[in-house]
Amino acid sequence: MNIPNFLTTLRFFMIPCYAAVFCAEGEYKLWSAAIFILASATDVLDGYIARKFNQTTKWGQLMDPLADKLMQITVIIFMVLAGFIPIWFVAVLVVKEALMIFGSIFLYVKKTYVQANLFGKLNTVVLFIALCILMVFPQINPVLETVMLSASIALSLFAMITYTYSYLLKQKKFKEYIPSKQSKLAE
Repeated sequence: MNIPNFLTTLRFFMIPCYAAVFCAEGEYKLWSAAIFILASATDVLDGYIARKFNQTTKWGQLMDPLADKLMQITVIIFMVLAGFIPIWFVAVLVVKEALMIFGSIFLYVKKTYVQANLFGKLNTVVLFIALCILMVFPQINPVLETVMLSASIALSLFAMITYTYSYLLKQKKFKEYIPSKQSKLAE
């Protein structure tokens, strides 16, 4: 097992740790936020190491996003149960995440790899920041909470659309609709 895969496995073990600490803490969830931050840091680190030292594996490509999604879903479920975030956010996010998980499995079966893009990474950062802020400051202004959560949903949906578009381009479904350089020069 290489270092990136070890870090991904470690992240799976952080999920029940997060849940236990979240339930044990009082109104402000500082330690559970620290576990969430540590899990997110291992995600960044394992991706960096895998790319930098050419340690990417098929297992890691499938399990890394699964560990991330399971951690995010766990954090969100516990925050909803504690009343820190509204149920509408969870409903939208769960549907989107389920689609992304099934999409990842579909791509894995088709032996197709669609690289993470800027919008997917930006969405992850925005969601991470929003969840940490809401965990540490649960009494935040409801308007600010709605803006943060809505921005995360909008970026998430846009990222999903760009991933789908990228896949379709790889399958040459949109090739005929994209103007080529030759046709632009002819005009």
